[in-house]
Amino acid sequence: MLTVLLCLSLPSFAQPSQKELQNIQKAISNAQTDLKQKQAAQRRAQAALNASLNALEKARAELATITRQQNAAWNQLQKLQNELEKVKTEVTGTKAQITRLLAGHYKNRQPNSISLFLKNAEPGQKARYLEYIKHINQANEKVINNLVKQQKELEQQEKAIDAELNRLKKLKAAQQAALKKLGKTRSAAQQQSNELNAQISSQTQKIAKLREDERRLNNILADISRRNAASRKAQAQSRKQAAQERIKKSNQSQKQTKQKNNTAAPHGNLTAEDRALSGPDQSQGSSFSRMQGRLRKPVGGSVTGRFGQARASGGTWRGVFFATPPSGVSSVASGTVAYAGTLGGYGNTVVVDHGGGYVSIYTGLNSIGVSGGSNVGSGSYIGTSGTLPAGEQGLYFEIRYRNQPMNPLSWIR
Repeated sequence: MLTVLLCLSLPSFAQPSQKELQNIQKAISNAQTDLKQKQAAQRRAQAALNASLNALEKARAELATITRQQNAAWNQLQKLQNELEKVKTEVTGTKAQITRLLAGHYKNRQPNSISLFLKNAEPGQKARYLEYIKHINQANEKVINNLVKQQKELEQQEKAIDAELNRLKKLKAAQQAALKKLGKTRSAAQQQSNELNAQISSQTQKIAKLREDERRLNNILADISRRNAASRKAQAQSRKQAAQERIKKSNQSQKQTKQKNNTAAPHGNLTAEDRALSGPDQSQGSSFSRMQGRLRKPVGGSVTGRFGQARASGGTWRGVFFATPPSGVSSVASGTVAYAGTLGGYGNTVVVDHGGGYVSIYTGLNSIGVSGGSNVGSGSYIGTSGTLPAGEQGLYFEIRYRNQPMNPLSWIR
């Protein structure tokens, strides 16, 4: 979570191991890969959505064609129904005609009536009567044939209407199925695209927030480094001036006493502090570096977040996380409180400067028990553990050398 702030060189004993660096690089690579995969999945989802929209447009065109066919089918159905009514009327008339014919035959109960009629007729009229009877029989036969034909036409029309009705039913079912399928496809594609967009947006916001948190912490640690550098420079200058003054006084004293070996006197009269003050004082930082592997844990509990591992909430651990209910937190070594207050993304935070470029960082505190500028000793109470803004309950702890994150587990016994 806390990333490299200022790239400064580390002595060999303070360098993170190659494996730890590889873990960090791997975690960063995994996070980048995950983001790329989400973006690729989002592009695929968008492509699927576009394809479903194109399919929807195509289906709409097909449905428009089906609708036109449906309208044509209904028109054909109306035409068939009109023809059916016409056929039914003709069949009814034919049936009435045949009914009258049968009724006439029924009333004429004498089977030889026509023969008797022709026998008593005039010779000249017989031929004419026979022709009449022939035409009547032909007409009757035609009526019967028309009835048979009309009945067949009626049956065919009824079958055609049934077939058209079935076709319309299938068209309607196909229309409804197409609409339902397209609706589901478009809805699923839209939902997937929305979910991926939300994930990408959330991850982008999380990365932006982490960078802002990182920037704020960078500013704090950079300010500590500047103050330490200025303090070391001022102390070195002061010690140098004091040493020069003592050397001057020693030389004057030697000239007055004219003792033997006066050339060695300045060095012999200088204290160890005088001789060491020609450069910056690194004693405190060197003292801290010698504590590697012997520091006490800042709080009880179990380590659930290790240096270089990926965090569930995003990013990687640049320190260690101790999962614990609210407990007292103590400084791992003596030093000066360089910062004590709320830090965005980390909650209540205490930064202890141990000198020589070494700092320890304690975040997610429920309460702070020290103030900026105060001195603390090893094991001194600095606050109470609480919950990180991301929701993890416990303490997040870092050790840095010149703003370079180091693995705290290599320092804690």
